[in-house]
Amino acid sequence: MDTRFRGYDMIMMIDKTQIKRILVITLSNIGDIILTTPVIRALSKEFPASRIDVMVGPNGRDIFDKDPRIFKLVIYDKHVSIAEKRRLQLKLKKLRYDLVADLRNTVFPLLLAPKYRTNPIQSFPKEITHKRERHLYRLFPFGIRSLSEKSYIHITKEDEDYVDDLIKKNSLKDPIVVVNPGAKSHLKRWTIEGFAEVCDRLIGECAAGIVFVGIGSDKETVLSVAGKMKNKCHNFVDKTNIRQLASLLKRSSLLITNDSAPMHLGCAVGAKVLAIFGPTNPRKYGPTGEFDAVINKKLFCSPCEVAACKYDHECMKLVSADEVLDRARMMIEGYE
Repeated sequence: MDTRFRGYDMIMMIDKTQIKRILVITLSNIGDIILTTPVIRALSKEFPASRIDVMVGPNGRDIFDKDPRIFKLVIYDKHVSIAEKRRLQLKLKKLRYDLVADLRNTVFPLLLAPKYRTNPIQSFPKEITHKRERHLYRLFPFGIRSLSEKSYIHITKEDEDYVDDLIKKNSLKDPIVVVNPGAKSHLKRWTIEGFAEVCDRLIGECAAGIVFVGIGSDKETVLSVAGKMKNKCHNFVDKTNIRQLASLLKRSSLLITNDSAPMHLGCAVGAKVLAIFGPTNPRKYGPTGEFDAVINKKLFCSPCEVAACKYDHECMKLVSADEVLDRARMMIEGYE
């Protein structure tokens, strides 16, 4: 048992043999969804004979739709009409879930009336800070007391074959360094010039194959970085789905990234992750692998976790290409 659970002994009395149907209500953004996957893994271990359904937004479909742990995938689009939401609620209620783990704090657990459900106002011990661990802690009242479950994503053979073919077509050879210069918020993005310099020097000094990735709106950022480079790089934005991107990250020697969905995806497949943080807190959202690294500046205002910067984005601008390059080179060569 994790020693951080000491002193938190409020546990529901559950007859685990009676848990036949479980619904997990996960989040909307891809990175956030990946941080909830340890909950599904923990539930599948604790209730191996139970049916597990997952409710997820449209963005998360590719994460779960090939996962053998999932019996049914429920796509919830918050933009549909109230009538359609009501129909979904009635449909789910007929399934008579025994346990609902709601990681989004919705009204569904109340409407579905399961035997057991997570607490929407649950508090957390102050020493449990990372979002992945906080999601797992929500299972604590059910007697599931592990914070060690890792994020994951199920990758099919078809996904692996697709990535193998992509690598061959682009004549990529190790070390493959995947670079994600984008992020949902512009405040979480390191500088275009910094990424360009690091990538050029990794090609020149380590003979690295640089592959740019991103999700949706990252395309413009990637083109800006590539446009400032002197050496050849590879742009894989929009060339993979989520599972295929996970497969690519699994094959890489290193992922260099901002705080973003690809960072969490890299952690889920055990890639080496070098993450650059500024306004967000790596203790809450940072990479979790044994050999991962974070570069951030210890400024009085950082991490601020706010949507607007008062100080000219210094927490990111002060990160130098030299320090990112030095750490990246050490990680590629195996010196941690």
